[in-house]
Amino acid sequence: MSSDVTIDAGELTAFGRRVAAAHAMAGVSIAKAVKKGAQVVKEKTQSDLNSSSNGGLHVVRVRYELGTTGSQIYADIGPEDSGKTREHGHTGPTVAAIAFYGTARGGGTHKPPEHYAEEELPTLAEYVGDAADGMLIGAIGL
Repeated sequence: MSSDVTIDAGELTAFGRRVAAAHAMAGVSIAKAVKKGAQVVKEKTQSDLNSSSNGGLHVVRVRYELGTTGSQIYADIGPEDSGKTREHGHTGPTVAAIAFYGTARGGGTHKPPEHYAEEELPTLAEYVGDAADGMLIGAIGL
């Protein structure tokens, strides 16, 4: 029994190139989405700390760092360790931890970055979905 099916290696090679290019572009789009989401979380957390009536929280700076692990892109968002605060003698992360989580004597009245990250998650998921759609469209050459 013979087969009338033929495969053009040139078309497969071209398809492979389209898939590789689309994958690279999706990675760039996803990295941009993670960076934008991290910036939003940072700004909301910083604004919450700056709104405090406790002046010691005004010197805490929130930062984010982007990174990759294999094919994962992530953002690490939290208070910056910038030395001692003027009023309380605690490092930024210590003061922020009290503001976010409290102690036996109080605190815990401000929302941690995780809260704002959860709020931002649907928007991030939408951007990642758009990047995946773009990758599929690019791969099939539409």
